[in-house]
Amino acid sequence: MNQGRHHQPEKFVMDLNLHEQTEDQLIERGLGGDARALDVLFSRNTRTLYQTALRVLGNPEDAEEALQEGLLSAYRNLPRFERRSQFSTWLTRIVINAALMRRRSKRSRPAVSLDDFASEGELPLAERFADESPNPEQIYAGTELGDRVKKKLAEISPLLRTAFWLREIEGLSAEEAAHVLGV
Repeated sequence: MNQGRHHQPEKFVMDLNLHEQTEDQLIERGLGGDARALDVLFSRNTRTLYQTALRVLGNPEDAEEALQEGLLSAYRNLPRFERRSQFSTWLTRIVINAALMRRRSKRSRPAVSLDDFASEGELPLAERFADESPNPEQIYAGTELGDRVKKKLAEISPLLRTAFWLREIEGLSAEEAAHVLGV
């Protein structure tokens, strides 16, 4: 039990030391399977890599995706890093390649407006595939109207309220509603 307490401070000191280690030391530890060393190594470069991907792609979401793809590729290919250049240079090249691949992929599948392909006599695609359900504004208006109707119904007599319910909600004719009410 005493051994476990002694081991914890060592781990803490090792974690603190990770941030003080050189790129080469972190690479060696990462190659040896130390995930924390790789995390430190990659986090040192993340901001710069993101900015680079953003400059290539011009879109924050795409830049984030390219960064993640690049870091994953670097992780998988770390044993191939030959140290002929700095690690940050190698990592930057991988992220740039990921960003360029993403840009090429987007170009080969460009965004298309649903309004562009309406043939003569046809409804535009946007209208053919339009969602028929109410939009948030319509839902709010319906809710607001429903609240007003409930408030007004509460102000009238129970007989009139029931007559309204039978006609407007249940869809009965005036004659059928009168019969149900015994009027």
